[in-house]
Amino acid sequence: MIRKLASAATLLALVNQPALASQTACTFSAGEASRYYELEFIGYGDADPVIVFSSTTFGSGKPVTLDPADYSLKHFSQKARKVSLEFRNPKNLALPPSFNLNAVGGRAILSIGSSVIEGDLKCDY
Repeated sequence: MIRKLASAATLLALVNQPALASQTACTFSAGEASRYYELEFIGYGDADPVIVFSSTTFGSGKPVTLDPADYSLKHFSQKARKVSLEFRNPKNLALPPSFNLNAVGGRAILSIGSSVIEGDLKCDY
């Protein structure tokens, strides 16, 4: 009987596991397969999200979670589809180059060095 209860508890824990996962609040995307950029804002509502960067031009598209110490999130609103983000690379080759991302109403611009990339900021709410 104890073994059955333990198995049932384990099964319930596994079934409930996805409820603990956070969600993607907004995603910036731009470019095509050969030169693709993506920033994922993970969290709930307008609280400070976790930010994940990926690009085919850096690290072969491997996602990199940005350290909050390296960026300034001046504004983030999931509902308004608005963001103002400044990332400064602390001279770490494992991180993407410094960039700025600004979006209003879903239209977004990513600036990396002299490159200006237009894209979309899509948000779930």
